[in-house]
Amino acid sequence: MAQAGRTARLGAAICVLVFALLATTGCVTVDGKHAKVAPLGKAEAARVLADFDARNNEAFGKRDANVNAAIETGSFGAIDQAALHIADFTDPRRTRQYQPFTHAQPEFWIPATVGWPKWFAARNTPSYPKAHNQLLVFTKAGPDAPWMAAWGATLASETDTFPEPMRDGKGHVEALPLDAGGYSVGPKDLAGTFTKYLADGKTSADLITANTIVTKLRQTREEPVQDGFIRQVVDSPAQQYPPLAIRLKDGSALVLFAVTHSTKVTVPGTLGDLDGNVQAFLAKKPKQTYTKHELASYAAVVPPTGKGQVQVIGVMSGVIGADGD
Repeated sequence: MAQAGRTARLGAAICVLVFALLATTGCVTVDGKHAKVAPLGKAEAARVLADFDARNNEAFGKRDANVNAAIETGSFGAIDQAALHIADFTDPRRTRQYQPFTHAQPEFWIPATVGWPKWFAARNTPSYPKAHNQLLVFTKAGPDAPWMAAWGATLASETDTFPEPMRDGKGHVEALPLDAGGYSVGPKDLAGTFTKYLADGKTSADLITANTIVTKLRQTREEPVQDGFIRQVVDSPAQQYPPLAIRLKDGSALVLFAVTHSTKVTVPGTLGDLDGNVQAFLAKKPKQTYTKHELASYAAVVPPTGKGQVQVIGVMSGVIGADGD
């Protein structure tokens, strides 16, 4: 993972299935039987995070997508692997210096799970200047599978922090089923509800708080374009990355979900130079039209039904592809 505001990559399907299985069953069959597996301990979680930091710095220091693909998956991996591709395109001589960093002051959210897969999260503040609070989620598909970072979200403000999870008597947190009821929006429906709101600013407006993150997204869809230019934005749930929902101390749910934002621009004459993060994915320069594809992982607090609106509190995003004519 690169620093906040950094971008992206396409993840492996195996860990995508991890969250779907986790959220719907809580356990899976191991060698044809349900196996009870002890929860991850804090010491092991700390070792996983330290190993990730070392290999992440190696991946970005050397711009080695293979190293990155071995430690990241899901939407998190898709964003970062695309970021490495963009870096190679925009800085082929590698004149930009990468500054290593760690995920400091971690607080571990470890669920009590039965069988496989397992997951845990690390609430942390990266060690680079002016870093914002961040949540990383790691997943492990089976006894012999590696731990891989699958979700990441960064809060909008330096002063914000992620809300407290509900913990049991042993300090373990709890993942909610994706079809959990009793919330203003169900976890499995949140990405769809959010993208419909972004489309017109009216659909489900009573459910979504128009805070800084949301308002900025809406403004980019409403701001005028030059005469003769056409801009079309399509927002859609990234269904290949099933959401993860975690019960919070106040009865709300923290939901991590992914959305694809595709922006198509058509000009009346000939296109000028494109941003490097778009041209990096194109074999040649388009004549009149290009489409930029961004992937965003969001973190949202979803209150119980009748207790308020959804608050989108964190995001990590990046360009992951482009098309052109």
